[in-house]
Amino acid sequence: MGFFARLFGKRGAGTDDPEQLRRQLFDAAARGDLSRLGKLCGEHRQTVAAQFPAWQKVPEHLRSDPGALQSHVQSLVAIAQVFAQQLDDPSLFQRLMGTPGDNPLMRWQDALARAQGMIEALDFAAARGLLMHLLPDVERLQGSGADELLPITLGRIGECHFELGEAEQALPYMQQALARCEQTGDEDGVAIYLGNLFEAHRWLEQREPAAACARRLAEQTSDPEAKRRRLRRAELVAAGEPRNRVLAVVDGTPHELDELPALAEHVRFVFERDRITLRRATAATEEGEAHGGEGEYAEALACFERAAAADRHDPHCRYQAAFTLLHLRRYAEAEAAYADVERLAPGWFHCRADLWLAGRLAAGELDHAVFLAAHALQDGPMPPDEKLDLAEKTLMTAPRLSLLHLHRGRQLARLGRATEAAAAFRDGLAGDGEPDVRSRLCVELAAHCDDPQERAALVREAQQPGGNLVAAATALLIARASAN
Repeated sequence: MGFFARLFGKRGAGTDDPEQLRRQLFDAAARGDLSRLGKLCGEHRQTVAAQFPAWQKVPEHLRSDPGALQSHVQSLVAIAQVFAQQLDDPSLFQRLMGTPGDNPLMRWQDALARAQGMIEALDFAAARGLLMHLLPDVERLQGSGADELLPITLGRIGECHFELGEAEQALPYMQQALARCEQTGDEDGVAIYLGNLFEAHRWLEQREPAAACARRLAEQTSDPEAKRRRLRRAELVAAGEPRNRVLAVVDGTPHELDELPALAEHVRFVFERDRITLRRATAATEEGEAHGGEGEYAEALACFERAAAADRHDPHCRYQAAFTLLHLRRYAEAEAAYADVERLAPGWFHCRADLWLAGRLAAGELDHAVFLAAHALQDGPMPPDEKLDLAEKTLMTAPRLSLLHLHRGRQLARLGRATEAAAAFRDGLAGDGEPDVRSRLCVELAAHCDDPQERAALVREAQQPGGNLVAAATALLIARASAN
């Protein structure tokens, strides 16, 4: 046999002895010798593919050694990568990954994806049920995959509870998600779940826990201005936020009115409530507004009622329901709905003036045509001259209605008839005296007034409690500008 026998005998050790081949492959993988690893896989492709399932079974003596176990798994992955990338054979990778049916991480990811689809469809109850059923099985899993997926799962369950109006039940899941992210050093996750906890505590009117979340969020940011705003918000929450207030937005950044930059231009006012609106309520309200825009008031009202059932604290769906009830001539119900808006978010848009108007309609003191005219003057697309004509015609039937004088003055101002506009605003101030409209009249007249003392008096009155919040905020800016 001699030389040839010895030569073929050596070669057979690499081909016919699977254990020796495994050691050679694993040694090359451990050393990062991809050239050697690729050559071995190419030369012994069939043997490697045949033996790979057996190599996946971790030897007993490695299972108690985390380092050795990790090295074993990494070697398998390296071999599978060579097959996939150099030999165009992904089958070993597929064996490592398994199918969703036999790989717990893949089953977990699949369940999370299905739950996310339910959440996006606003079916929070179904998503919560799916994830709650999954949780006992996945809590036992370990490893980096579990460390990543478990906080997401807990957070999604908390999110579902919260969006179903169950903030108390949401808290423990959000807290567990936060703790898991803290343990693994996931800073983005920490920020997400601190934000979620902040909103849940606000929802429950738990001032100090909410403020504590805001303080921690402030400490996480490196932006000094963002940090200052978050700390200020923590102070407001701890002291007790108003149900509804106005913020001034300058260059996309919201400011409390008392910290608005002195030289700010192009200020936009927005409302800030002490709670966020739940997503099912927002979606139902948007659907109702679409129906209302088409004059489908019964359908719109059903949507707003569904929104109110989804979020017991949301004022806007109730505000839109009240407006719809006015269109349906159900004035007493509209008055009650506006009163509910004022309770939930005092000063929300024009709810104070609309509450007063609904009361006059319910009492038979005003005709439905006056309501329709007021609505067209406020939101209609007509040009200024047509709106002016409508206001003057309607004033013939309701001469003391300050709201009509306000709209008449605004159209005169738009037409460049400033002196007549100022007179219209004065007529409005001599009218019915409804506080919301009166504060708006004060601001309008202050802009057309030449007497500094009268302007100052108008600005002070516009800031009195019980009026229009945006008018009060505008008056504050006028006062600050006059003082500079």
